[in-house]
Amino acid sequence: MNICGLIITGYQIVFLILAALTLLFGLCAALVPNVLKSALFLGLTLFFVGGMFAMLNAPFLAVVQVMVYVGAVTTLIVLAILVSNRVMKVGLVDALTNPFLAGAGAGVLFLFLTVVVANSLWVKEATNVGPAGFTTDNIATALLQTHVFPFELVSVILLGALVAAVVLAKEDKEDKE
Repeated sequence: MNICGLIITGYQIVFLILAALTLLFGLCAALVPNVLKSALFLGLTLFFVGGMFAMLNAPFLAVVQVMVYVGAVTTLIVLAILVSNRVMKVGLVDALTNPFLAGAGAGVLFLFLTVVVANSLWVKEATNVGPAGFTTDNIATALLQTHVFPFELVSVILLGALVAAVVLAKEDKEDKE
């Protein structure tokens, strides 16, 4: 497709759609006042980031993004919201000034990171060499054969942390009566 003298491929159109959806759901996650809906929008944002990883020919990162961040982290956030009975009361002044301060801080951080990345040595000297032996097969072999014990140990520790978080967040009904 030729638009204004630029040749645009289907790959680029799909990437732009994924990027637009990621930004849209990211804004929804930040601006929706309902915390539960915000967590669900965060899950959609992270899912579309995984789609962009897939478009960048990084299938392992795409699968890890969807499994770990969309599956585990979003589920943990929703569980924490549902288990917690505390509701924050925000005053009018805080409700009006916090989004502006957050937006200003995010803008300054974005400009800083843009300047740093644009002037980085690895960006200036980057070449199109592809992955250096880090294929999905090599990573899977390392995680599921060579380093299976540390991998499983970390999963048990994270499961224990999740159970401990639920126990700590659960209120004792007998103490209130």
